[in-house]
Amino acid sequence: MRRFPAFAKIAGLVLAGSLAMGAAGATWYMFSAPAVHRLALPADLVDASSASGRALLANAIAKTDYEQLVPEFVVQERPTFCGVASGVAVINAILHPQPRLTQLTLFSPEAAAVRSELAVTFVGLTLDQLAQLIQAHGLRVETRHVSQSSLEAFRGLVRTTLAEPKAFVLVNYDRRRLGQEGTGHISPLAAYNSERDVVLILDVAAYKYPYTWVPLTKLWDAIATKDPMSGQTRGYLVVSAGQLASH
Repeated sequence: MRRFPAFAKIAGLVLAGSLAMGAAGATWYMFSAPAVHRLALPADLVDASSASGRALLANAIAKTDYEQLVPEFVVQERPTFCGVASGVAVINAILHPQPRLTQLTLFSPEAAAVRSELAVTFVGLTLDQLAQLIQAHGLRVETRHVSQSSLEAFRGLVRTTLAEPKAFVLVNYDRRRLGQEGTGHISPLAAYNSERDVVLILDVAAYKYPYTWVPLTKLWDAIATKDPMSGQTRGYLVVSAGQLASH
């Protein structure tokens, strides 16, 4: 009986140490660049680097954004930084040749007042928070949730915006609706092929999936889902030069 308090104390220390190690491991994971682990695409999605993917781009009616975004494309540096990487890519494409933002310098004092780097690292971003982060850098941002839009309106916007210089579309969608692994994700669109009615997603989680052609109707279904963080339907942002917030 006399040994029990000592045993309990040791057990408590072991448990505390294990919890501390677990917390440290979780923190290390959240701040680490994701490991490269390419996954197979579902049959109805097309790798942009394949022969058929290159043909889709060659015949795309709207691909100005592809030419402007690819030089500024960045892979997300942390597991929750899909919105951050997407925002950095479009901001740099619009403000070129100004000095490039990085995924850390995106968090200027004005942007950090919206959502801090630490909060994004551990919790992520909603569509509206990403809009405000980008707007903090002096750009025009129009926010559209699915409840405020339609498939036809989205198709028309994609057709015109992706052919317009320095105007970009960021989409917030549920990967599961595309047959991919993961849940909510954000990435920019770069091109639209009207003959096949497919859009090109520059997936900022490039360690997992390549640039991918997706049927527009299927992407819309993936956007038309509820974001548990915001409690709202997902949607898309239209980002361009100038200052505007529209919700």
